[in-house]
Amino acid sequence: MKKLTAILIAALAASATIQAKDKETVTITPISQDADAANGGIIYSLPKTMLRIKVEAEVTIRKAGPYYRYSNKFLNLNDVITEDSKTWSIKNVSIEAFGTPDANRTYKISGTTLPAIQLTNRGIIESINATHTAHKGKSSNNTTTNNNSDITEPTFDNVRLGRNVLTKTSTAAMAEEAALSIYRLRDKRISLLGGEDATILHDEGSYDKVFSEIDKLEAEYISLFAGKEEKTIVTKYFDIEPGATSLTNTVLFRFSETDGFLDAMDITGKPVYIDIDYSQKSNVNAYQADSKQRKQNPINGFRYIIPGTINVKIIDRNILLTEANIQCSQNGQEATLPATTLTNNTIRLNPNNGAITEINAIKVDNSKK
Repeated sequence: MKKLTAILIAALAASATIQAKDKETVTITPISQDADAANGGIIYSLPKTMLRIKVEAEVTIRKAGPYYRYSNKFLNLNDVITEDSKTWSIKNVSIEAFGTPDANRTYKISGTTLPAIQLTNRGIIESINATHTAHKGKSSNNTTTNNNSDITEPTFDNVRLGRNVLTKTSTAAMAEEAALSIYRLRDKRISLLGGEDATILHDEGSYDKVFSEIDKLEAEYISLFAGKEEKTIVTKYFDIEPGATSLTNTVLFRFSETDGFLDAMDITGKPVYIDIDYSQKSNVNAYQADSKQRKQNPINGFRYIIPGTINVKIIDRNILLTEANIQCSQNGQEATLPATTLTNNTIRLNPNNGAITEINAIKVDNSKK
């Protein structure tokens, strides 16, 4: 009797253990409807790879001074700006990838005991059972740092004109008095440097301050004759979603040496093209991401992506500005790890393309047993 009781107790214990393990089984199911997310579990998305094209252009603004006609007469200046102009040129182009959640690759992880999961702020999975994330996805919030219309043009409003200039009644008289002010500043500098009528300052630091102010005033007055030139960097971002087919000679934007960045449809500018070559697809025989196929033939496992490679070129008419090979999820295939892998491994993924970048077994400290 005691022996039978012991056998029954052992059988019940084994049954309880099996049931507990069954309850602790992690399941991963695709989210086909919004209602699926209401039944508990953790929702994660695999990324759709996006391209961010960063273009830096330099605009040189030249502004003629109000007295440029009198530059040679009063100051013997010849190399001066005689008309206002803007000149644009492309200085640098770069290509980066970032991930955005793919609605067709969204899943729910369920179970009584779930692994530690880290997501981006947009719900793209980054790691499982990891203490920190090795990869940082690019933000998709940045669009434009400067617009053509946001450029501040140089002015002469900050030139500190004296009363002797402002009280003149003609431009020629004002120009002559401004030139005399320049000569007075130069005489003052000579006086500070030495001579019979030298001005004596008490400490060396005072000389530096006075000379600096004289130089600044002289530069301001000379700009009224010679004009001003300023250079500004304007940065524009273009976000592109690679599709299912290659792109050839697709206009990304248009660019003008006088007006800068223009819309792709504005034919007054010269075209800058984007070419995307999808020929380097991932050829691994993996589980496809087709939502209909997944629904008909669901597989319980952790989904990740084996990305393919796309070649991206940015071309200014016939001049190659930059080129990059990008690992792209749309050009790859979806693959599956057994769900049991999540319980005893640390896994890190690239949030830009969904690829597993690291997987390590969790070490068990047997000394505590």
